[in-house]
Amino acid sequence: MRCTECGSEVAENDVICRSCGAEIIFTANDVINDNAADENENIKENTRSTKKKSSAKNRKDGKNKRAFAVGIASVLIAAVLITIIIICIVSAVKSGEGRRLFDKVPLGRDVEKVSADTETDFIPGESSAYGALNYIADYDYICESEKDADVGGIKVPQWAVMLDEDGTGNITKVTLYSFGVLKHNWMGVKLSEKFETSSIDFGMKYKEAERKLGLKPYAVVKDSNSNTETYTYRYHYTDTESGNNCVMNFCMVVSDVDGQVKDVSEEKLDYLNLILSGIS
Repeated sequence: MRCTECGSEVAENDVICRSCGAEIIFTANDVINDNAADENENIKENTRSTKKKSSAKNRKDGKNKRAFAVGIASVLIAAVLITIIIICIVSAVKSGEGRRLFDKVPLGRDVEKVSADTETDFIPGESSAYGALNYIADYDYICESEKDADVGGIKVPQWAVMLDEDGTGNITKVTLYSFGVLKHNWMGVKLSEKFETSSIDFGMKYKEAERKLGLKPYAVVKDSNSNTETYTYRYHYTDTESGNNCVMNFCMVVSDVDGQVKDVSEEKLDYLNLILSGIS
């Protein structure tokens, strides 16, 4: 409440104004107005408090919604990544089936016995479902992937295991074609320059030599007559003088006895001749 003379703030029980000394006389209206002012101030304060609470709640709700959206997005991304990983694992397992079968087939054993031991149906005769394989390879039995690969526009199986026998049913040679290695590019992996055969030392362990080469073989042959395994890799590089792509087959002969490199060789491929021969 205020003094009617000077307007200073006074207490409700004051009789004299402490500022000007005037006698304090309160009317009923003064009390009502003062109470109304206090009530208005309380209402304003409550309104401000309500607005603050509402604003804080809205901010919290907004944060919760953003957190929920981020959570949903994280779950979806994780699901996609898991799906991709599963597909990659399945693909890797499938692509390795041919090599696992190749490793299980021993030389010198009877074909029927090997078929039973590996639970694999080796089909006799040159009976590939892909004409290109019947054209480029001589073999007595074959087992090939159910899935195919497009290599330079030609359909071939992702892998094929071929057996040669000596006429009595005993296996003398096993050949693995991993055409899946070439499905992205019939020319193989691109290298910055020609890989020199002198980079591989005779007597070097096969695994060490392959790490140095940095490629995966698309063909492997194990032969009982020579007691060797021959690995064939394909790559290409750009010739600095002509600017043309040079496609190379790099071959490495490894001893079955000690796993050491016995010989290396290379062959430059002619795309036109490859197309005419029916295989890339």
